[in-house]
Amino acid sequence: MANHENQAITTGIGSKSTGATRPRRASLDNPACQLGRTYLALSESRSWLMLNELAAEIRKRFDRLDSEAAISARLRDLRRQHGLIVESRRRGDSAAHEYRLIRLAPVKRQPDMLGVLQ
Repeated sequence: MANHENQAITTGIGSKSTGATRPRRASLDNPACQLGRTYLALSESRSWLMLNELAAEIRKRFDRLDSEAAISARLRDLRRQHGLIVESRRRGDSAAHEYRLIRLAPVKRQPDMLGVLQ
């Protein structure tokens, strides 16, 4: 079974004989990586999801079994490395949390003032 997440590419830095490699960078729209599957499943959901529900959705849509711990780590990556807003709240009176991704409207780019003055 090919695992695309663990593939490495040559960096081109240093000697090729040293085998300097680095992992491929995960893309948010790539279902071949855990981060992509987590993002796609959460972004297309219209409701709050617990980790086990998110894992079940990933399993159903992508036929991959990602653990709840791995999904939780990917949610942190979405927040910290990609600057997305992933809300969390407790479900009812239980200690279990549920999550949703906040969709932000695209920001209109303001014209450059130097270009306006010329």
